[in-house]
Order: sequence, then structure tokens, then C-alpha cells
Amino acid sequence: MESKTFSSGSNFSRRSEGEGEHFCFCGFPSPRRTSWTRTNPGRRFYGCARYREGSKCKYFKWVDAKFSHRATEVILDLLDGCHQPPSTLVDDLDDVDSMQAQAQASSVNHLKNEVAKMKIERKCYQAFIVLLFLWLSYFMMKCNGLEDEQKFLQLP
Repeated sequence: MESKTFSSGSNFSRRSEGEGEHFCFCGFPSPRRTSWTRTNPGRRFYGCARYREGSKCKYFKWVDAKFSHRATEVILDLLDGCHQPPSTLVDDLDDVDSMQAQAQASSVNHLKNEVAKMKIERKCYQAFIVLLFLWLSYFMMKCNGLEDEQKFLQLP
């Protein structure tokens, strides 16, 4: 995989061409985040992964061009209309994701139980077929034995 290094003033990024990853000055992958400030709501950027730990890296790069004043106004109106800060909205989305994961896990468990029941039923049917085969074999032998006995008892 080929990597390129770009440097200009205070911005630095190393990007893997195949994956489009960005790396900060610390050398760590720089996650893509979304700004929810009043001046740049909804605008995506790459920043140092350790900025919350007090890193002095200061790596920062915008993904999106600056939105028009009208677009920023609409986004802020939508956010204000919800009467919830964006972090609450994100928490709600996380809750939805966790509920979906729980529902999927429940569905998987239900399907596993159904498969287990079907395996038991299959074994029961197999046992029934084997017993039926044995009974038919015994019956046929018994019938053949009676025929031989009748032939033996017949007078010439």
C-alpha cells in the first residue's frame, strides 16, 4: 500500500491511498468527526485522536468546505427546533443502535433455538424410520418363515 505525506503550515496528514485514513502528528489514525459548534454545525473534520487527553498535537483538517450562511442557518434552526443539544441526539441514536443490536441478538437466539428443535425432530424422524425398517424386516422374515413352514407341511 502506498502512502503519501502532505505538509503545509500547521496541517500535516499521512493518508493511505486504499483506505483514505488520516494520521495526526502523534502518528495515530485521526478519526473523522462532526462539528456541532454554532459556526460550523454538521461540518466534518479530522482531528487528533488524543485531543481529549490534552495532546499538544493540534492536528486538524476539514473534510467539508465551509457551508453557506443559509445552510448553516437551516442546520441551526433544525437543531434548535429539536430543543435538544446534538450530543443528546447522538445518545438517542446510540440507544437506537443498541436496541437494534439487542433485537438482532434476540432474533439470532430465537433462530438458534428453532434450529436446535429441528435437529431434535430430525433425529426423532430418523429413529422412527430405522424402527419402521426393522419392524418391516422382522415382518418379512416372519412371513417368509411361515411360507417355508407351509411348504414343509404340504404333502407330496
